[in-house]
Amino acid sequence: MKDTVLKQAKVWGFICQKDTQGTWQILPQQPTERWQMRLIEDRWLLIVGNVPQINFYPHEAIAFLELRRS
Repeated sequence: MKDTVLKQAKVWGFICQKDTQGTWQILPQQPTERWQMRLIEDRWLLIVGNVPQINFYPHEAIAFLELRRS
């Protein structure tokens, strides 16, 4: 399921990369936006302004990204 979210995020133009610890993260298209998502086990953790907010299942992560794509 990780691959499904990452693949769709890349298609929509989001930045997908691993951090220094090897954790996948998805960053917004616009550098002024203050959110990011990190893969923690089998869920995507939404972080806004460095504050963890919610754990998304893969289908919820895709829905979140769809609302924010340009």
